[in-house]
Amino acid sequence: MSIPLNGRIAIVENELKEALPLMKAFSKNQIPYVFYKGDDATFLPDENSRFNDIRILFLDLNLIDKAKPSVKQVKSVLYGVLKKVISKDNYPYSIIYWSKQENDYSNSLEELFQKELKDRAPISIERFIKSSFFTLSGEKIINNLDLFREIQKVLAKDPVYGYLLNWENNIHISADKTLQEIFSSYHNFINWSHNANHLVNKLGVSYAGSNTYNTSKPDVKLKSSYSALNIVFNDTVENYTNNSELKDVKELPVPKSAKDLDTVYNINKKLLISDEKKPLSYSGTVIEISDKKLNSKFEKLLDNILQKKAKKADIIKTSKNIWLNVTPLCDTVQGKYIHHRMINGLLVEEEFCKSSAKIFYKNEAVFISPSFAYDGKNYSIVLDFKEFFTKDALGYSKNRKAIFRVRQQLLAEVQSRLARHVNRQGVLFLV
Repeated sequence: MSIPLNGRIAIVENELKEALPLMKAFSKNQIPYVFYKGDDATFLPDENSRFNDIRILFLDLNLIDKAKPSVKQVKSVLYGVLKKVISKDNYPYSIIYWSKQENDYSNSLEELFQKELKDRAPISIERFIKSSFFTLSGEKIINNLDLFREIQKVLAKDPVYGYLLNWENNIHISADKTLQEIFSSYHNFINWSHNANHLVNKLGVSYAGSNTYNTSKPDVKLKSSYSALNIVFNDTVENYTNNSELKDVKELPVPKSAKDLDTVYNINKKLLISDEKKPLSYSGTVIEISDKKLNSKFEKLLDNILQKKAKKADIIKTSKNIWLNVTPLCDTVQGKYIHHRMINGLLVEEEFCKSSAKIFYKNEAVFISPSFAYDGKNYSIVLDFKEFFTKDALGYSKNRKAIFRVRQQLLAEVQSRLARHVNRQGVLFLV
């Protein structure tokens, strides 16, 4: 089932009795939901207090306590409610009209999403008529539409949306399985809290090591315990995803025209880097170095790895001098590092990094990442492992700033390549 299991269904209705049939149906099927009474501001969240938290919104169009309000009145109330319930970051989601007057006011809602609420527009709007599912007393209409079957039909209209909801459900189920696997036996103990406290502490010790854990502050200890849970969770979700049965899966068609589609570089940006920049000492942070006194050092780095010397001036003109923090994540999280481990490198425009161009030497010391979009251009990270160094302290200054963080997989690849660079024993043999 792709219907969200994680509470990301919302009902906006001003008549509680007309929302109750939905509530009963979701409750009976153990599907969490959030209810907002549309004509009562005390039910509504503060504007932009939450983000990306709704996937399906059941919406009554007439949230005014009168039989036939004007289109202008309806539009005004919908604007105020939706601006609080849906944030600009809430995407993707679908709206399902839960209304008796959808023909009277549907245009008003569509106009809102074309103009005033364009930044909160849903990916689809579907129409459910209340009387097709339930009586006003909340009884299910016999031999008529089935609510969940109709919701599935809505999701099936855009298969990729249903697949993403299914992935979110996998995450939800895997988190539950993780807690069950670790804590299920504790129902046999008299004092659950004492035993759970013991286990959470032991998880933290297993991740951080006893010496570091015992001397850490409570918040650092808890993060170590969370990190241990994350390791179990990652294994659980991977196993669950690979072994769960997917029914009636369809091939996702890809348009032949690339117009208005994300480029490979934009997608790589999402896969390879993150906009998170704090703290500066966090593993994977890329720091731009603007100290002119160090320009000669980065120029020498370029000389050492550049195969086509004629491109040097163009690369210097368009590249950025960087440090990449390659300190192991466990050391960063646990505060165990004595020195920050860094590599000098360059952020080089994509045209110079194509393998076909053969501009840089290709050897064990040179690392060139896949190209990704950043700051309006396409770049690759170019590193020289011979430029590995350490720093006792790593603070902010006018000549250094974090510009992004490489994601864990890319960082792990750099660390693995760096390890191979410093540990190549060779093989002794006769010929």
